[in-house]
Amino acid sequence: MHSPEGSRMSQTATIHIKLGTVELTCTGPIDREQLADVLHTLRREVPECVAAPPADASPSAAELLAASAAKTFGEKAGVIAYWLEQFRGRRDWRSGDIVDVLRDLDEPAPANITDALNQKLKKGLFEVDDRRWKLTGEGRGWVRYGLLGRDHADPDES
Repeated sequence: MHSPEGSRMSQTATIHIKLGTVELTCTGPIDREQLADVLHTLRREVPECVAAPPADASPSAAELLAASAAKTFGEKAGVIAYWLEQFRGRRDWRSGDIVDVLRDLDEPAPANITDALNQKLKKGLFEVDDRRWKLTGEGRGWVRYGLLGRDHADPDES
């Protein structure tokens, strides 16, 4: 028999995440806000924890941004996206990743980074699928040759 009290009990879940040597297990009631906070922290911290050390010295996001001609939020987003993809091995990223890097660099962030990304999306420089963004081939060329020049462009073209 199903009791009304049983229907008020919160559901519990066990979430186990293991990436390289980083391991996290959470068991308990499902709290969407707390889960979102944990996933946000993981998105920011885990790539750095589990990334293999670079074979050669690759530029930091700060170095790449400083060396670029990027002035607008859309241009800065392009440089950061390029850094994430070329030097951090990310296949795609979320708009919040761009904001996180901007904040980590003490750069101002726009009220809505998606607006800046959408302007470049309309020009064919980004593509998006289920809120996962990436540079298009044209977008990589725009960053590589239009914003960076050849000095910091590609780790394989030295």
